[in-house]
Amino acid sequence: MKTFPMILALLSLTALTFQGCLKDKCERTVTYTRFDPVYKTLEEVHSSTAVREAPRELKTPGQINYFDNKMFVVEKAEGIHVIDNNNPSNPVNTDFINVPGITDLAIKDGYLFVNSFVDLLVINLDDYSVVGRTENMLQPLYWDVANGQILVEYKETVVTEEVDCAQQDQFYQFNGGWVKRGGGFLDDVAFGAALNSAGSSSSGNVGIGGSLSHFTIIGDYLYTIQHDGYNLEIYDVSQPTSPSHATTVQVGVHLETLFPYEDKLFVGSNVGMYIYDNSDPLNPVQLSVFEHARACDPVYVFGNYAYVTLWDGSACGAGPNQLDVIDITDLTHPVLKKSFSMKNPHGLSVKGNSLLLCEGIYGLEIYDNTNPETVGDHLLDKADNFYAQDVISLPGNANVAMVIGDDGFYQYDFNDPTDLKLLSKISIAK
Repeated sequence: MKTFPMILALLSLTALTFQGCLKDKCERTVTYTRFDPVYKTLEEVHSSTAVREAPRELKTPGQINYFDNKMFVVEKAEGIHVIDNNNPSNPVNTDFINVPGITDLAIKDGYLFVNSFVDLLVINLDDYSVVGRTENMLQPLYWDVANGQILVEYKETVVTEEVDCAQQDQFYQFNGGWVKRGGGFLDDVAFGAALNSAGSSSSGNVGIGGSLSHFTIIGDYLYTIQHDGYNLEIYDVSQPTSPSHATTVQVGVHLETLFPYEDKLFVGSNVGMYIYDNSDPLNPVQLSVFEHARACDPVYVFGNYAYVTLWDGSACGAGPNQLDVIDITDLTHPVLKKSFSMKNPHGLSVKGNSLLLCEGIYGLEIYDNTNPETVGDHLLDKADNFYAQDVISLPGNANVAMVIGDDGFYQYDFNDPTDLKLLSKISIAK
């Protein structure tokens, strides 16, 4: 675990601007965003709990999970929106589960597993009551051991100040703007705000998550990627109201996403994709690594192919914007078949012969995936009037795409993949 603060909000930095070039003269007026650390004592953390409340409007949605005709949408650091999706044309926001410090969730057999800061809570989906809690199970952003507290978030403050020559070297370009060094800032933040239980192919009565997930459940075990970005932590949830830590698997660096497929586990990082044999759930065995340029790396697996999206403009790196199609017929030797240039690809999903791709500010696109090795050449339709972050294909016969973005929760009918039809939208509160 890292022993210094990590700035969780850095992955969503807005424009940081200078009034003129810093080096033109020794004094400049600088406008930038400052991140001030917020701490909580362990007593405060352990005393918080999940509480069922009246529905709220979405503000800053994060991870998404589909279970039992309901959509569960994380409101970053605040709780979970519960959306009744029996009718995708008319979804109903029914409840809000207030969970302080939440970033991730997974669902199995009617139980919701969520983090509340460093504690793992178990919530009964019948009435949304807390039926289990294991303290200090998860990693914080930073342990302040001497003072018995943890770092829980950074508050953003826009600052305008005069900068002299000596201070100018503290600034550098990041994410299209400028950032001031210091205060525990990491140049290579790898694990930021949740962008999403993972893996549409998880077996058993588990929820379906998006391709940007950090939590997933396989059998009796919860697999998580946490703030250190290096290890896979595995928890035993065979007794769902009393989860316990089972083991730690050291994987690699800058881990980002989890995707289970059959008895394999695919781990995306910003430097590559790791493939594990997970037939022994407490002893995943690495089969291979597919390396790529440094960039954010959601992974989706369908049949004999893994689909990896890379995008720039974030703390993951400045790699290319592309979709990689990788032949995994031989799991010990994955082979890149084709890279397709994209605009800003994020989460993705595959159903039948259709590949759904979130293109960030460019919206949602759908491709003909009849031949995966030419998929990027066959754009069928797009909806480009919104920001698309992650997508889940509804299970069963209905061809419905559930899309989360910065401005709302959308659902599209793709029965005719050449004609995406908007079914419904739940907007973000302004």
